[in-house]
Amino acid sequence: MNIGNRQQVASCIEDIGTDINQLSQSFYRHLLQDNPELSRIFSGNTATLNRKFFNMLAALKNVKHLEKIEASIHQLGERHGRQYAVLSEHFMPTKRALIMALEEHLGDGFTTALRQAWDEVFDEVADLMKKAVSQARHTDDDSLALTGYDGNLLQAIGGEEVVLRIHQRFYDTIFEEPWLGTFFRGKHETTLARKQTEFMVAAFGGENRYRGDTPAFVHMHMLITQEQLEAREVILRNAIGEEGLSEAIVERWIKVDRGFWAGLVKASEGECVLKCFGQYPVVAKKPGDYVFPSITPSKLTDD
Repeated sequence: MNIGNRQQVASCIEDIGTDINQLSQSFYRHLLQDNPELSRIFSGNTATLNRKFFNMLAALKNVKHLEKIEASIHQLGERHGRQYAVLSEHFMPTKRALIMALEEHLGDGFTTALRQAWDEVFDEVADLMKKAVSQARHTDDDSLALTGYDGNLLQAIGGEEVVLRIHQRFYDTIFEEPWLGTFFRGKHETTLARKQTEFMVAAFGGENRYRGDTPAFVHMHMLITQEQLEAREVILRNAIGEEGLSEAIVERWIKVDRGFWAGLVKASEGECVLKCFGQYPVVAKKPGDYVFPSITPSKLTDD
């Protein structure tokens, strides 16, 4: 135990102040770039992710008298183990992403002494939580099913080139879609297809070359509804089906894709998070004569 280190961390969090959302974005970018399988734990829209990050820092900030709140930390660990299927091995990549985000945000201010303080304080809290996590029992095995990740899917699909072809077909259609196409004005199909392919290849168990932000942050300024995502899913299903892949593979792809929905759906413009001063939420108005997309027979079915 080092009270000085705990005080350093608490002061650092105080100094971060209103920049906490920026730090949060950096944290999730580092975490999910290197560990896409953790998207099932760190899911939700921007507000939800920021709240989770804030709660994590709050726990680290209030450890000056850690010994007095051990019971609360233990309960926190039990809840994470039961509800989110958190495992002991998840703490190390979380700490690594946090340290990288702090280093990126603080620059030269992230001294060796401050890094050591963060390292020690994180480990103190993590050690208590890991004991509880190891004792927690999951009440439903189905709750362990990964969303947003399928480690063997890329091979089943046939490789990255197939994923890219599907995304090219998908964007060719959605750019011309009378409702959803609004979101893509001024964008480049080729660039989006490449980025989406890099992102999904990692989610399908392939090499992770994606260096963008998580879906929740990329789309945080857009008012995206459940209905819009359902329409998008039809277009995606058709793009996959036209490649001739089996229905089982289509469903696995869709399951991964749906794993990111929680971070995209918003109920109103008020839930949009603007990236800079003067920016407005991106809202796609539904045309009065809009016709919902329909599923087309796949090549596999036709054959």
